[in-house]
Amino acid sequence: MSKATRKPHRLYSIVMWLISFVFAGFLIGLGSLIIADLPTVGDRAVLEDFVDQDAIATQRSLLANVDKDLAVLYDVRSKEEDEMHAAQADYNTARDNFLAWVANRTATEANSQNVEVNARTQAVEALREAWREQERDVQRVYADIDDVERTRRGIEGEISRLQEDARPQWYSALQWEELKVFVFRLILTLPLLALSFWFIRTKRQSSYWPLYRGFVVFSLFAFFVELVPYLPSYGGYVRYGVGIVLVLAASHFIIRSMRTYLERKQAEESRSEVDRRKSIAYEDALKKLNNKTCPGCDRALILKDGQPTDYCP
Repeated sequence: MSKATRKPHRLYSIVMWLISFVFAGFLIGLGSLIIADLPTVGDRAVLEDFVDQDAIATQRSLLANVDKDLAVLYDVRSKEEDEMHAAQADYNTARDNFLAWVANRTATEANSQNVEVNARTQAVEALREAWREQERDVQRVYADIDDVERTRRGIEGEISRLQEDARPQWYSALQWEELKVFVFRLILTLPLLALSFWFIRTKRQSSYWPLYRGFVVFSLFAFFVELVPYLPSYGGYVRYGVGIVLVLAASHFIIRSMRTYLERKQAEESRSEVDRRKSIAYEDALKKLNNKTCPGCDRALILKDGQPTDYCP
């Protein structure tokens, strides 16, 4: 802030800015409560709402039956594997006993045990065959499980296809919901922006400008926080299009304001020096001189021999 400004005036300006932001904060809080209490667009659309209900119900019923069959097969597999392990343990025990007995017979050379050798061998072979049969039973159960799981994957693929067929309608419903939310917020925000624009155009010299300025801050917050994030995208076309329109509008107003300013300055420079001095406010003159700017034409004051001049070149 310029040093040429009186200290009470500087303090007053700080307090007024503080009031503007406090007022804007309360307006923002109130606006958030109002938006939160707005009627919503209804329940959020979900993909299941647009799927062929009869077809997907049939597929899910089939899937439930397949899951039951799988649960039974898993139990059978567990039981068959337990029986296979038990048969394997019986065979291993019998084989070890038979080998130990054969070693003892070899040491004693008891010929009378030939008949018993055959009997023991047959018993061990029977246990091994029982073990192999259990292995085959387990393999059959695994094959049945593979078949059912293949059927299950087919059903899941059909469910996914039904969902994919419904996805375009679901996306359209979501876009429509986004548009309705945006319209609701636009209905509230657009009047705020229009009123703020009117305040800026007509109330900047008012004694109550700090309050109007707080309302302008609130409307800008509502625009950039409560409205812009809800702008429908439609693949980015809408958002980029709106951005281009806003830039063009801002450029138009800035260019027009600068042109008006230059025309006003040219008109002032065409007046006599005495008239121009009378038209310049004392406080404004002090501020501009402190900033090394001519109070009349806003051109920079040229330094001469390192010292600033006190007149317009």
